[in-house]
Amino acid sequence: MLEYSGSIIVIAGPTASGKSSIAMKLAKEINGVIINADSKQVYKEISIGTARPTKTEMGNIPHYLFGHISLKDGYSIFQYQKDVEDVFKNLKNNEIPILVGGSGLYIDSVLFKYNLVDNEIDQVKREKLSKMGTTELQHLIPTAVLNSLNESDSKNPVRLIRAIENLDRKPDKKRDRPLNHIYFVIDQPKEILNKNIEQRVKKMIQNGLEEENKRIRGLGLDKYISVKTIGYQEFDGYFEGEKSIEEVKEEIINHTKQYAKRQRTWFRKHKHAKWSNDYNYILEQSLKFINT
Repeated sequence: MLEYSGSIIVIAGPTASGKSSIAMKLAKEINGVIINADSKQVYKEISIGTARPTKTEMGNIPHYLFGHISLKDGYSIFQYQKDVEDVFKNLKNNEIPILVGGSGLYIDSVLFKYNLVDNEIDQVKREKLSKMGTTELQHLIPTAVLNSLNESDSKNPVRLIRAIENLDRKPDKKRDRPLNHIYFVIDQPKEILNKNIEQRVKKMIQNGLEEENKRIRGLGLDKYISVKTIGYQEFDGYFEGEKSIEEVKEEIINHTKQYAKRQRTWFRKHKHAKWSNDYNYILEQSLKFINT
């Protein structure tokens, strides 16, 4: 079981909410290290579409679990939990881990010590599921779980596969005794968040998202389910001349906004989380937590 006696700070929130900049600023003040909590930023071959920070953006702050896995190898919550545990074990006594990202399930697997098994999201199983049709996948999900998905997700093979994988997740019986942490959710008004998303996608296109997608397809990496995600799936048909780059951009923006809405829903279930975009408040509360 994952154990860690130190203090953990979580900077969570929807995509494009400003998590990374706040986490970087905080890390400089409290001698923090940043641990990735984004399920797509772990992959080395995809960086632009996942908004993975560059080495320049990382500065001199230690960053862990960014771009350390190949799409060919796949990744699971079990592996993530173990990787975070390894980071914890190698921290210096005065370093404070800051989990930063929008993948709520990854964050919770660490904080609440999910009792996971090595074959929880077996790559072979995932590849088998990826070859099934929507109807076949729906039949593998209990009716109650299927009905809990919104209409779009219930017809989305990627979301259905994630739902199937989550059925095997086994939370530890001691979830009422989580690791010592303070949980911040970076909150932005909807209009500001939407504007941030639009600007981010525009910047991704300018930074070479089209070229990144072309390279991935050229290497045959688009067959892996981890690429069936926002920023990449929208290019299906583009290189065949079925849609324009402007249409691709609008699809990415719309899908990102929908995803941000799902992220906010996930984080709302954490009643102890502190919602804010005020850095001074986050710093004050973090220092109080660390020194308690």
